[in-house]
Amino acid sequence: MIYQSSIQFGHKVDEVAKAEMQGVLRITNLGGTGSYLGLPESLDGSKTKVFSFVRDRLQGRTNGWTAKLLSKGRKEVMIKSVAAAVPTFVMSCFRLPKAITSKLTGAVANFWWSTNGQSGGMHWLAWEKLCCSKQVGGLGFRNIDDFNSALLAKQLWRLIEAPDSLIARVFKSRYYQNSNPMELIPSYSPSYGWRSIVSARSLVYKWLIKRLALGNLFIYGQIPGYQLNSRDQL
Repeated sequence: MIYQSSIQFGHKVDEVAKAEMQGVLRITNLGGTGSYLGLPESLDGSKTKVFSFVRDRLQGRTNGWTAKLLSKGRKEVMIKSVAAAVPTFVMSCFRLPKAITSKLTGAVANFWWSTNGQSGGMHWLAWEKLCCSKQVGGLGFRNIDDFNSALLAKQLWRLIEAPDSLIARVFKSRYYQNSNPMELIPSYSPSYGWRSIVSARSLVYKWLIKRLALGNLFIYGQIPGYQLNSRDQL
């Protein structure tokens, strides 16, 4: 028996099929209520409730930091090296709801503006302006929504660039058997993971480049809104 593994079934799978699958895989434990690598095994129900642990984890870091009396320069380093890293793994896999990202932004902003150990000091400047680069007057903090989109776009690009990877083969067999992940193909009851990844299509489209080969001459051009097809090279 494989005691350290668990298996989870959809609600439409009958008991006979469940028993047969468990027998073939030799997995007797049923999952879905725990977590794996810090991520919940099941994403049923409200996504705000499912991903509330990310908000709680970050707020625990900011509220527990004795560094509230640090200088602004040290707070900047701590925000960029610690606070920004807390939700990174989750955002690489799923699209966080706006309610969660706003809470994360608020927790970091309160830590930044806190004074004398008191949280929630006066916010003298909009957080969006602080997220701009230092060349234009900001501090280079990450916009959480934009960072989430960038991480998901990276996952989408990996499906295109590495079609033989395990995750690409799994998604291809389920969602785009005779196509590619950039095409808008309707699918029945897609997983939240897949919906999260394809939500970054617009960002990948924005920077998509098509290469045309004319003998030994290669012409590159950015094509706004271009729909990738299986004959194109990336």
